[in-house]
Amino acid sequence: MNLKSFLHNQMRRVFFNLLLLCILIKNINAVTVPNLIFAMVIFTLYSVLLWLPNTVSSTKRIFMGSMVLILIAFFWGGFGEDRAAIVLMFYLIGYVALRLPDKISLIFATIVIATNVIILLEFEHSTMDDIFTLFIAHAGMFAIFRSARIRREANELKAHHFKELQEIHTQLESAHKELQQAHKELEDSTVQSLRYAVLEERTRIARDIHDSIGHGLTSIIVQLQAFPYIMKADSSEIDKTLQTVLEITRGCLTEVRTVVHQMALDDEGIGLIALQSLIKQVREHSGLNIKFTITDEITEWKLETCEPLYRILQEALTNVIRHAEATNVEVTIFNNEANIIMSIEDNGKFTEQTQFKPGFGLSGIKERCQKVGGSCLIQSRDPHGLALIVKVPKKIAVFER
Repeated sequence: MNLKSFLHNQMRRVFFNLLLLCILIKNINAVTVPNLIFAMVIFTLYSVLLWLPNTVSSTKRIFMGSMVLILIAFFWGGFGEDRAAIVLMFYLIGYVALRLPDKISLIFATIVIATNVIILLEFEHSTMDDIFTLFIAHAGMFAIFRSARIRREANELKAHHFKELQEIHTQLESAHKELQQAHKELEDSTVQSLRYAVLEERTRIARDIHDSIGHGLTSIIVQLQAFPYIMKADSSEIDKTLQTVLEITRGCLTEVRTVVHQMALDDEGIGLIALQSLIKQVREHSGLNIKFTITDEITEWKLETCEPLYRILQEALTNVIRHAEATNVEVTIFNNEANIIMSIEDNGKFTEQTQFKPGFGLSGIKERCQKVGGSCLIQSRDPHGLALIVKVPKKIAVFER
């Protein structure tokens, strides 16, 4: 509760206190000391009831309300203060309607009205018309204050819900910003993963150079160092030695050409290396049996094409692990003149009869395909499983990335 609402509630209580005091004094029939003292006792109890904090239980409120009702009845019957007692009864009904629980407030108000009727019949000998009029007045008072309470609680509930919605909205905005940041970091890490895959491949090539070409060159050096001694010792071995050195040199030259060709194709082969690395990681961490097949030689494989394929495969394998309950996955890459096509097929639980609803992951895959001008198709497999077929253009404009 804010300060403004708190001050409003306190001022309202002060107003009702003063109003009750004025009406009570004005309606006392006999202004005597006993009457005034008894009226002040009842007024004090009313004030305590009015200023009770919200944390006080309903049981205590009912007990105090009952004490006030008994004192009012005695004030009416014993002191003959009918007008003041009727005013106090009205106030008590209003308090009951505002502060007690639904059913209890109705029961308590009924008891108050019944007490009024009994006093009117036994002490005032009122007519039925007077009793009925007072009954309608009390019932109307209860209805007015009860409806005011319902409106107040409805407004408080609306305010509470509005505050919760604002908090949820703030949390969603914060989560959205975090998600955007995470998405950006994921894109950056994806590119780094691709570069790392190429670096790993180059490290392998360097190791191959050291193991194969390095060994061959060492052999050539050893042969050439021994060549002068061979010429002095046995000239018939010269041709044989030269032939051996020539063969080793040719083998090294072939190895060098292979390595240079492989290094030259790194930019175009970055996608294949990255996908192989991703499949290897998923296979090791999930235990999923993944078969990777390339049906055609892919001559154009740029980073712009590789990024969406890498992310699509990553998301597709994640979906298979989470939802499909599959044991085998087949990833196939083939291409035509303008596109690279990748199919991911699993043997999961989905069938043609299964009501399949694409979730966030597959929706993201479709959106990523459309963003680069490609397409995405989802089909069921016989007897069970899903096939995801993705088509990505070989040449993607920079603005489409």
